Amino acid sequence: MNVVLPVPVDRWAGALQRTIDGSGGLFNRVVVLEETDSTQDAARRMDAQIGDVILAGRQTGGRGRLGRAWADSGEDGIAMTAVMKPERPERMATIAAVEVAGAIEIAQKVTPCPKRQSIGIKWPNDIMAGARKVAGILIEVVDGRALVGIGINVSQAVWPAELEGRAVSLGQLGVAIERIALIDFVLQGLLGWSTDSDERIAERFGELDVLRGSVATFRCDGHQFNGTVVRVDPMRGLAVHTGEGEVWLPAATTTVLDWHFPVHSD
Repeated sequence: MNVVLPVPVDRWAGALQRTIDGSGGLFNRVVVLEETDSTQDAARRMDAQIGDVILAGRQTGGRGRLGRAWADSGEDGIAMTAVMKPERPERMATIAAVEVAGAIEIAQKVTPCPKRQSIGIKWPNDIMAGARKVAGILIEVVDGRALVGIGINVSQAVWPAELEGRAVSLGQLGVAIERIALIDFVLQGLLGWSTDSDERIAERFGELDVLRGSVATFRCDGHQFNGTVVRVDPMRGLAVHTGEGEVWLPAATTTVLDWHFPVHSD
């Protein structure tokens, strides 16, 4: 681990310097904002360039995929945006999800964790601890730059009524970790961004996939589908068995409306 704990927010940039210096040019600088509405919007306003990492000590107006709101993380969560060279959005979302899930798994291993949960990915961009969401990914491409937004629930103890039972923080799982340490794990995970093949990324995703075998409802191209997820190709889409047979739903135009946590027999 590259940082000494605890680290005040105003020292985050300096504490992460070793990871930045060792990134081979993937990251060039860390910008830390004491408070902002959304690190995605802040990156736009400051015209952040490829290689910049924007962090918020407090985020008050985060956004999720398809215009959804991300719950106010206050000072209890991680809100960050890494500005990357644009690639296919599905590839970027898959890499980010795999690496964030990996960082959370590391956090569980290096801290005493009596409530340790299996960490998985609910396609396309939700990181799950069991059946509850612990982190999310948002990819936006702007003026030749990919804004890779990452939100992680770290120490929240209570949730709004609409999220109760659906969201969880690492603290609620018994993982006591400083935000800066988890940010460092995420950045280190992203260092292989440009070298991993699609096949390797898909293989790692498959090991973490929790959508396969679940009963879910999807919206695709204005139509709604309900059925059992047969297989997931994270960069192309997914096959769903409905009452009328199997349908293929492409990644670019499909969103998950509802799902039930699957229990696999294999």
